[in-house]
Amino acid sequence: MPALDEGKAAWPSLRVAILDGAFTAERCRLWSNLHGMRHEVVTRAPDQKGFAVLPRRWVVERSFGWLIHWGGLLRDRAGRLDVAAARIACAAVFAATEALINPL
Repeated sequence: MPALDEGKAAWPSLRVAILDGAFTAERCRLWSNLHGMRHEVVTRAPDQKGFAVLPRRWVVERSFGWLIHWGGLLRDRAGRLDVAAARIACAAVFAATEALINPL
């Protein structure tokens, strides 16, 4: 998981990995423990039918919304991790600038 290793090196203050239900693999838990992070997987209840609000799921959905808003960053068009990371960083700068200009 070299991409995750580079991400943790760039943001050493991260303490919690909030992951989608697809990341229940033991290697994700081991990686989190190796880097001193708590591993939280947001999953549905086994008996759940239909829509239900899941705790912390809004963080994932908000992130997807930001990526989609900034030119389809959700899809990897670049084919290179460094280019994709730079595009996401630019989108974050634009979003932060917009928040400073137009505060709630």
